[in-house]
Amino acid sequence: MSLKRPLPLVLALIVALGLLAACGKKAPDTGKTLATVNGEAITERDYENYLRLRQTQQEPIVDKEKEKQVVLNEMIDRIVLSQYAVENKLDQEPDNYLLMKRVRENILVQAAIRKALKDQPVTDEDLKKRFQQEVEKTHKTEYKVRHILVKTEDEAKAIIEQLKKGGNFGALAKTKSLDVQTGKKGGDLDWINQGMVVPEFFEGVTALKKGQVSAAPVKTDYGFHIIKMDDARPLKIPNFEEFVADKRARANLHRKIQDERVEALAKELKSKAKVSYN
Repeated sequence: MSLKRPLPLVLALIVALGLLAACGKKAPDTGKTLATVNGEAITERDYENYLRLRQTQQEPIVDKEKEKQVVLNEMIDRIVLSQYAVENKLDQEPDNYLLMKRVRENILVQAAIRKALKDQPVTDEDLKKRFQQEVEKTHKTEYKVRHILVKTEDEAKAIIEQLKKGGNFGALAKTKSLDVQTGKKGGDLDWINQGMVVPEFFEGVTALKKGQVSAAPVKTDYGFHIIKMDDARPLKIPNFEEFVADKRARANLHRKIQDERVEALAKELKSKAKVSYN
């Protein structure tokens, strides 16, 4: 989910140095104070947090004492500027207010996601159970397929008529198909299985017998397809041990479960929320 991506430094610093003041809430950090600016404290934790953010975009200064002074001066500059902005009600200007609101939401949403996933982590047992569920609903056959993609249904119907009269599928794919990559290979998509193509296309494939061409155009978001199913064979499905050995496949399933849990939490919270539309 895009909300999981780290915020750009400039946005994080807006929150760290201006948002709490704008919201009028007392900061929860009660650590050792390194400096005070018009009554606003810069604590050790505040400094370390700023330093980490800063070092994502700038090289650390070798001399640590010099670095501390440079960083503290930067923080003081930002605080006096943010205080000046609040005093002049710049935080209440619509564009600034809405930007700060979005940044605050993003940070809190990420915090909520981290808490949800910490409270309900994805275990190996969860992965195994979900893997078995995925295997059960997986189509157990894969198909060697060719296709011709055109823009309109009428074009597709005309090509089907040509094929009925003995037209060569590969030759027509080379001259007619909008899918240039496969068109150069006579429309060859090689072996495909469920999930590799859009559902409408796969349904069109599974309706065919070996060597058969679709009797009617198959419509997808890409256009209209004429499909030929050249061959079929059992799909080789890995066992769970083989699956988890593939780090990318394991990570993808792990992330899918996490995303579903976050979506379920949002759905539950939304169902309990008082929402009205004008």
